[in-house]
Order: sequence, then structure tokens, then C-alpha cells
Amino acid sequence: MRILLEGEQQLRVQAVGAGLEVESVRDNIDFSPLHMLAASFATCTLSVLATWAMQASIDFDGLEIATRWDYVEDPYRVGRYDLDILWPGLPENRRDAALRTARHCTVEHTLTHPPTIEMRLEA
Repeated sequence: MRILLEGEQQLRVQAVGAGLEVESVRDNIDFSPLHMLAASFATCTLSVLATWAMQASIDFDGLEIATRWDYVEDPYRVGRYDLDILWPGLPENRRDAALRTARHCTVEHTLTHPPTIEMRLEA
């Protein structure tokens, strides 16, 4: 899997190779915690789709997830994610099923139904 950092608020995940590669398309982009969060969402979605494609005997060469996000205030946080599933070889009659399958990502479920967070400081 390859994660391409395309900007301060966008990245692309590709289903290529073994292991994980992270690279920046420009020199001045660091892999920030918010890139990591978006990459988790995108890689989860890609993994769900790739697993479904293998089970359905559908070629997933060229499958990519492009992700962008916007910030909101009070408190300052990511307020919106936009995911584009780029899948050039997906047959037209499987597109609705692929979109339904993509919604089975556990990271998406976690973002849309946030967990309870308890924080403690031990000194």
C-alpha cells in the first residue's frame, strides 16, 4: 500500500506493492497526525474494497482512495472528510455494490459514532 501526501489537507492511498510506503509529492509536506488519521480512514476503506474484490473475483488494479478534509472551529478539529474512490477497472454493474461495501470500514464507523475517551495523567 502506498500513501501519497498531496497537500496539507489531502492524500491518496494506492493498492500497490507489499508493505506500506509513505511519500510526499512535494518536499514541504510532513506526515502529520491528521494525515495519519485520514490515512487510517482511506486505508481501511481500500482494504475493505480490496477484500470484497478478491472474494467477488473483481480486478482491483488501479484502485485508489483520494481523501481531502476541512477544519472547523470550537473546538478546532477536522469537520469534514471527502473520499473519492478511483477504480478504473470496476465494472459499471458493480459500482453500487462497491460503494455499499466501502461503508463497512471500521474507521468510518468510529468517526461517525465516536468512542468515549477517558484521559488520565499519572506523574
